[in-house]
Amino acid sequence: MNIPIDWALAGPAAILGLGALVALMVDAFFTRRTWLGSGLTASAATILAGAHLVLRRDDIPTYTVALSVIILAGLLFVLVASNVSNFETAMPPGEYHFLLLAAGAGALLMVAARDLVTLIVALELLSLPSIALVGLRQGDRRAIRSAWTFFLASVVSTAVTLMGVSLLYGIAGSLDYRHLRRGLATADVPDTVIAVAVALTVIGLLFKLGAVPFHVWIPDTYAGAPVMVAAFLSTVSKAASLGALLVLVSVAFPSAHGTWQPVLAVVAAVTMTIGNLGALRQTEAIGLLAWSSVAQAGFLLAPATAVLTIGGLPAPVQYLAVYALANLVAFAALAVLLRLRGSTRIEDLRGLVRSDPWMGLPLVFAILTLAGFPPAVIGLVAKYVVIRPVVDSDHLWLAVVMGLNVMLGLVYYLRFIVTLCDVADGEPYVSPSPPVSVRFAKATVLIGTVGLLVLSVWPGLLLDHLP
Repeated sequence: MNIPIDWALAGPAAILGLGALVALMVDAFFTRRTWLGSGLTASAATILAGAHLVLRRDDIPTYTVALSVIILAGLLFVLVASNVSNFETAMPPGEYHFLLLAAGAGALLMVAARDLVTLIVALELLSLPSIALVGLRQGDRRAIRSAWTFFLASVVSTAVTLMGVSLLYGIAGSLDYRHLRRGLATADVPDTVIAVAVALTVIGLLFKLGAVPFHVWIPDTYAGAPVMVAAFLSTVSKAASLGALLVLVSVAFPSAHGTWQPVLAVVAAVTMTIGNLGALRQTEAIGLLAWSSVAQAGFLLAPATAVLTIGGLPAPVQYLAVYALANLVAFAALAVLLRLRGSTRIEDLRGLVRSDPWMGLPLVFAILTLAGFPPAVIGLVAKYVVIRPVVDSDHLWLAVVMGLNVMLGLVYYLRFIVTLCDVADGEPYVSPSPPVSVRFAKATVLIGTVGLLVLSVWPGLLLDHLP
């Protein structure tokens, strides 16, 4: 049986897959293993995948293009900023870039999938390399423990999702999204059976998104993983999971909206609340961003309750773009600071804006964007964009919870910013002259910050061009 392949959709993922193999070969045949060889290859593959996406954009659904652009841009950011890790002899560059591109290919396939078989395969293609990336640093027992935590949670969530997929196939007789839509609408089975099947199927996506109660792996994994791997998980992986979830429920499950809409609303409210409460207790910057990413997952999920309305699809995509850029800037800045100072404890970063303004100011602006607090206007606009469809869909209680959580988030975001702007105790820290690899990462941070500044001055650049 010949199964047609839509190369417009599969092309970017195929390019990343080939790029991953080439990066591994380049590293294998170089007598001296450097981050530059495999890193340049991986970056070139990512740019080629983006060029293919742009050239074939008329043949691809609009939201798939938007989500794929976010994924590729985030992947390229991580690739360039990861040069800060080249001092770690325990981090093999070839394997690192191979796994990163393989996971990126899985992320692209997730947002392009239009049947459940492709979705499950893509989910595993994203998950397995991500788990390996977390534990890749040789001799780091904490990283290995974090990878095991990630692996066990991933296995359980995938098993539950497969149970839901099997139930859906038994009900509708097909795994294609459009056939599922018709099959579920006309199925002669009790509504409770359909509700169970739908709920089990979306669990895998909620796990990758970091939604409560599937969030328990995030704090430990982010703390044990290399910083830029944590950045990848908090942005690219989230983008893939959110995109796949939005497409799945809007295309395949509209007739079951009475089941998944209230569930997603409750999960979103609980997720943002628990994430913010967890962040309040953090004394480590990576831990703060880990719990913050849980809270942000709730904000990303909230407009999914209105995904069948006019504004339901654009809102989470636009919010995702702003969140991803701000999070990448924050993580990359922390990666540089960990390299130069050896610590990312919040107290150890006191006075950073005064001692190292080139890293302190971008970190402050990224945190202000996540908080939605001026002068980071784009963060405030993104909060409005994500709350509006929730109000329009008459989920007023959820909009109130979102407003309260915005204020709750301000507590720890602004507390962190005050520490960064404070006067440090003792001798002032003098930033050493960094090596070229660290300067690459610093340049990435600054470019990302310029992007946030431009969007704050001109929000229409995002809102008018990203659906």
